[in-house]
Amino acid sequence: MGKQRLIVSLLLLSTGLMAGAFAWADDSKDLKNVQGQIASQKQDVQQQKKQLSQLQQQLARDEKAISAVARKLNQTRHQLKDNEAALARLDQEHRALGKQAEQQQQLLAEQLRAAYQNGRHDYLKLLLNGQDSTEIDRLLHYYAHINQARADALQQLARTREQLADNRRRAEQSRNQLNQLLARQQTERQKLSEQQAKRSQTAKQLNAALDRSNQRLSNLLQAAGHLERQIKAARERAAREQAAREREAREQAERNRLAQQQGGSGRTPVVAKTSGNFAGLAKGTLPWPLKGALIHRFGAARTSQMHWKGLLIGAPVGKEVSAIANGQVVYADWLSGFGMVMVIDHGKGFMSLYGHNQSLLRNPGDEVKAGQPIALSGESGGQDKAGLYFEIRYQGKAIDPQPWLARG
Repeated sequence: MGKQRLIVSLLLLSTGLMAGAFAWADDSKDLKNVQGQIASQKQDVQQQKKQLSQLQQQLARDEKAISAVARKLNQTRHQLKDNEAALARLDQEHRALGKQAEQQQQLLAEQLRAAYQNGRHDYLKLLLNGQDSTEIDRLLHYYAHINQARADALQQLARTREQLADNRRRAEQSRNQLNQLLARQQTERQKLSEQQAKRSQTAKQLNAALDRSNQRLSNLLQAAGHLERQIKAARERAAREQAAREREAREQAERNRLAQQQGGSGRTPVVAKTSGNFAGLAKGTLPWPLKGALIHRFGAARTSQMHWKGLLIGAPVGKEVSAIANGQVVYADWLSGFGMVMVIDHGKGFMSLYGHNQSLLRNPGDEVKAGQPIALSGESGGQDKAGLYFEIRYQGKAIDPQPWLARG
């Protein structure tokens, strides 16, 4: 009996061990399946990141190409205006010269008619009739004056005709240039249209990829981080340049002082230059960078975790964007999430930022004046609405631009 119980116990133990083994095998299989799914998801995430990176790079290439073409087109547009104005002046000059030539011809005709009517017979009569020498001298002086006036009129008419001929040559040259500019403009417009269509397709693919991977917020945060780093780098460069200018001014002042002590005149003192006069301007007086509908205000919610640090101003693509104050361009390039971006240092810790532009019209290092065109509004950075993103920063921190801008 005891032996049977032992055998039964051994059988039960063996069965339990086998069941445990089978259960362990099932758990191991499930674990491998889970690990495989994780690896697959990681691979999908990596593939999505790679695709997003490739689309971002393609978007940057597309929008930089658009910027270059749009900048050329803008230059051609201004050249056309200048050329048309010059041609209008030439036409006005031609009409004035024509009127002047007509008046000179009439004057000359009157002089010739008067000379013909008087003729040389008056002089012969004087000689034959024995007129006194005083009267003869007076008449000779009169005829000499008439002849000189006629000669002067001929010379004036000849010069006017030369001016007319030169005017015709310049007008013809201007018209040829105008036709060439028009042809170039048509070519540039076609190229711009092609680039915009290509960019639009890339932007759609990028936005669709962001939606599929739920990376839109992450992309915005990453773009904001890139912008902060660029602003910091620009501030540091501006500070170094300002320090160098001030150091040069001090050194020059010292050289001038020593030269004066030695009896020399020295060089003209170098004045430490600041980038602009933004800090000296009153709030509510700065011009708007462009006119348009205010789509988003400073501080408004952008996502559940982000707020707008500037203004988003709606405007048609290609509208000129102007600097709000004097300053120096410290950044002008494409930046992820913001497209074609320009940053201007105004001195005293103030900077202004202009994003989503179609094209940038100034380069880093350029000095700009208040109201001067610096960019063309657009939708770069993957935007689906055209306009301008605008910020004002003080000591690197974004501040509300509206109190600084003129009302109305």
